[in-house]
Amino acid sequence: MTSKIKSHFLIIIFSIIYLLIGFLTYKDYGIGIEEHFQRSSGFYWLNYIFQLFDINTYNITINNKIIDIKTALPNLPPVEIAKNYGVLFDLPTAFIEVFFEINDSKNYFHLRHLLNYLIFYLSGIFFYKILLERISTKIIPFLGSTIYMLSPRIYGNSFFDGKDLFFLSILTITLFFFFKFEKKKNLANLFIFALFCAFATSSRIIGVIVPFTFIILIILKCINSKNIKWNLKIVFIFIFFYIFSLYLHWPYLWTLSFQELINFFETFKVQAYPKVFFKGNFFYSHHLPLSYIPMWIAISTPIFCLLLFFIGFTNYFRRFFLRLINIKEKSSSNDLWSSNYEKNDLIVFIIFSQILLIYFSTSLNLFSGWRHFIFINFFISYFSAIGLYFIFCRFRKNYLFLRLGLIIFLLFNIELIFKLVIYHPYQSVYFNNLISDKDKKLFEVDTQSLSRVDGIKDIINTHNSKTNVSIGTASWTPLENARALFSKSDLDNVIFKGTSNKETADYIYSNHYFEIDVRYNKKYEIPSNFYLYKTFSVDNTRIYSIYKKKN
Repeated sequence: MTSKIKSHFLIIIFSIIYLLIGFLTYKDYGIGIEEHFQRSSGFYWLNYIFQLFDINTYNITINNKIIDIKTALPNLPPVEIAKNYGVLFDLPTAFIEVFFEINDSKNYFHLRHLLNYLIFYLSGIFFYKILLERISTKIIPFLGSTIYMLSPRIYGNSFFDGKDLFFLSILTITLFFFFKFEKKKNLANLFIFALFCAFATSSRIIGVIVPFTFIILIILKCINSKNIKWNLKIVFIFIFFYIFSLYLHWPYLWTLSFQELINFFETFKVQAYPKVFFKGNFFYSHHLPLSYIPMWIAISTPIFCLLLFFIGFTNYFRRFFLRLINIKEKSSSNDLWSSNYEKNDLIVFIIFSQILLIYFSTSLNLFSGWRHFIFINFFISYFSAIGLYFIFCRFRKNYLFLRLGLIIFLLFNIELIFKLVIYHPYQSVYFNNLISDKDKKLFEVDTQSLSRVDGIKDIINTHNSKTNVSIGTASWTPLENARALFSKSDLDNVIFKGTSNKETADYIYSNHYFEIDVRYNKKYEIPSNFYLYKTFSVDNTRIYSIYKKKN
């Protein structure tokens, strides 16, 4: 036991600090743009299951929760428009809210934030274990895990993003069990892997790439294998476990008609088509430049992570290409990998290649930066760790260089931690030094609309009166949806005017996030009888503005 603690001392200390900070700060974050809908989805499916199995224990409470959501948020889209997600996180959190009688709105959103954070931390430990199997030097897995867990946009989203960031967590855990099965092939490991493949698929439909990759790998094994029958048997058992697990835990599948099953993937397409502000221009969300996701990753990922990723990925690709062109027609071993860790690299490379193929060959409907592709953080972190290991192996005998390299890496991390602190709790809007302060205004910033809570607080504190204060909104996201993080007494004197009546308000809030081209559409134009009262910025990144009516 003592030897294990010593060998993993760094990750243990890091975990204690990481969890402590999370417990101290999880209440600091606002409500994410989809959190109300996700909570509503959780109660929708909880109610469905209780009715299906004729469970009457909490029916009144659940129905009251559903009614309260509809009453408080009349403009919230109905769950039926996107009921295919949420069962893995939203349904359990809805049950916890009912079981423990959590009725304060602040408490149930804070609960979601804490649970999501803990799940992401758990995925970070699984990522550390993945790197331990890949890299023999223990310091590299630890450093790689810090990259995975401390990238500012990832860290910020880990509190409030129970959909896309949650999928990153599930994907990481799924890949751990993928590698575990490849190391020790038995029925128990195959079943656990199939189960998490099902979890990944129900969390985000792109998760189907993992089971598809597993089948590709089996085909590659069959090329020079004498155990073709055994490999095919593994495939059939896996598919059975996967489909069985998928159907068992995903009630969405229980509701589908035959016609809906035939057009299964159609329902996962985003139905909204907002305008997206990118590089100073407006584009339709389904006709974005191909540079959209690559540029967002480039300007919002720490620069040293990008450099390490480039080193790791290019060196792996070189090794893969050399193996590919030297494949022998007859060989006693597989030519694409010669060891278990090389096979794991190949698995990650195949999955990542499929993601790139999907992105560059299809017209995806995207907005809110790279939120929908935030799971790419796994691949950035994985190849960054390989890049670190490559540098270590290349210069392992040059102690002076290694020490210098470690100092440089520590300096980068100190700067990263500094950014995490100054951006708090807006780490999700982080920009690196590749973009100038001037150019930051050419991109959407507060796409999760976290600033709504702070904007309301600012106005209440500014008004500082027992008389009523009215607030208008000049942004896409409804400001009044932030009420859940306030007590009723806090908002006794606050009147929300919305967008259409903002000219009659005392103040107007805007986080400069729009779904229309504001150059031609004047929906969010600030009336002439208002002036800019305050702009809140972090690291010269504008988060929100408050406008006040002229006397």
